[in-house]
Amino acid sequence: MIKTYTKTAKLIIEYLGGYKKVANIVNRNVIVIRKWAYPFEKREGKGGIIPAKYQIMLLNYAREHGIDLRPEDFFYPERLQRLMQEQHPPITKICKSSSVDSAGEILQH
Repeated sequence: MIKTYTKTAKLIIEYLGGYKKVANIVNRNVIVIRKWAYPFEKREGKGGIIPAKYQIMLLNYAREHGIDLRPEDFFYPERLQRLMQEQHPPITKICKSSSVDSAGEILQH
């Protein structure tokens, strides 16, 4: 069971964009995020369980940014595994950059 949770933390971190991205979301050092995926036996390891206060922060971030992350994903990672295997990006919003629009206009002239 510990291995499943360890994989769960790593999967959620990967799904959200990696350790550095998640560290920025929760305003913590990357080392803190890495410890979530450490087994309990390792010093300060969380056994792959993301602490509840950070789960809430990640869920709020996901909701605000159109990312399909659900509370059950923190304990049952099969849905996220399936999404990632199908290579569906987690972010559903596509942002247009004004610089890209400008570059397109320049190329057309």
